[in-house]
Amino acid sequence: MKPSTRALAGLVALDALLLAGIAWLILQVRTGAFHAPDPAEAITTITSIGGGAIGIVTVLLGLAFAYHKRKGR
Repeated sequence: MKPSTRALAGLVALDALLLAGIAWLILQVRTGAFHAPDPAEAITTITSIGGGAIGIVTVLLGLAFAYHKRKGR
């Protein structure tokens, strides 16, 4: 597998894992499995941090993909 393809596959896989983790945390807060004094604030915090993490992963692996494509690999 070419490095550019590996970077793109990693981007999709890591984004999917992060999204699944965020959804699981939100579900736990909504069902009451995780006690939060203010569930709305907890969900807002989870989505903000999760969105930032997805953004960082996407940018870094997107740059890796572009670098490898430019090098012809």
